[in-house]
Amino acid sequence: MANKADFSRRSIMVAAGGIAAASFLPKNVYAQASMPELTTLRSTSKSWLWAAEDYATAAGFFTEARVKVNSNASNRGTNVAALQGGGVDIVLGDPGEVLRARTQNLQIRTFIATVNRYASHVLLKKDILAKRGVDEKSPQDKKVEALKGLKLGTTGPGAAPDALFRYLASTVGLDANKDFQLVPIQGGGPAILAALQQGVIEGFCLSSPTADMAVQKQDCGYLFQMALNPPAEMKEVQYIVASAGEATIAGKRDALERYTRGIALALRSIRNEPEKFKAWAKDWFEGLEPETFNLAFANNGAIYFEDPTPKRALLEKNIAFINIVNQQMGAPALPTTLTFETVSDPSIADAAMKGL
Repeated sequence: MANKADFSRRSIMVAAGGIAAASFLPKNVYAQASMPELTTLRSTSKSWLWAAEDYATAAGFFTEARVKVNSNASNRGTNVAALQGGGVDIVLGDPGEVLRARTQNLQIRTFIATVNRYASHVLLKKDILAKRGVDEKSPQDKKVEALKGLKLGTTGPGAAPDALFRYLASTVGLDANKDFQLVPIQGGGPAILAALQQGVIEGFCLSSPTADMAVQKQDCGYLFQMALNPPAEMKEVQYIVASAGEATIAGKRDALERYTRGIALALRSIRNEPEKFKAWAKDWFEGLEPETFNLAFANNGAIYFEDPTPKRALLEKNIAFINIVNQQMGAPALPTTLTFETVSDPSIADAAMKGL
């Protein structure tokens, strides 16, 4: 990921060049030069979870919305603290990060939602699935109980994969701290796959394409395919949101509206032009065998909202979910002051969607 110094140097160079050349540029060229620029951050470089943003870049939807987007990956599980530093405008991640950050007085809000499935999947080595007599179609309680005692890879406490293991434990009266061996692994999908190969972990929770590559190359199988076969109460969730600092929302609102418009155009194309989206994804998620990619697309091609407006009812579900996870972690419940009005700003999406 580019560091803050890189961002600052680039911003200075763009500003200086724009001022020097403004009077000499044709009108259409100057309009392109003055296009607002935003820097975004997510946990991993490639995942179906961030595909709406990457597709919007590749398919020209951000260009149509007249905004330039620089996407970066941290290879860390949680990232919202980066919104404090000024080098990052937008963080993509799960609402749990935002809710916890607000309890620590981080002044941020969600302003769009892109993914409506908790699409971080739970996989185990196939020999363990066989020994424990479970598979993806087994009853939910049996699947959760099969995790007891196993070394399970996550992206760290506070991140969505860790939260899912803790939530699942609660559904059958288990304590994830005692009954599971949760192993934090930094480095994203490649590090998870390496840990599997080295025997450091026996299973993990992460999104595709890492999940599909584990099936393809690491002899793993799905225990919970969360896009197609989640627990009933998690059939629709608000899983991936974009958040920004309140200062950014105030100072760069026009750019955020343009970003949201680009995302809205991408979501519309994903729904109405699935073959176009599939063709892009096949190139983007390179390295998957054709059969594996086709399965991955079938599993993940429909995990997106129709439009990016944050959803009140689904945020309430997010809050209930995090309270269960916090109880598992021995942490207090979220304060009742955290509501849709204090956490989300749907007005950006409302403005961006006008005329679409």
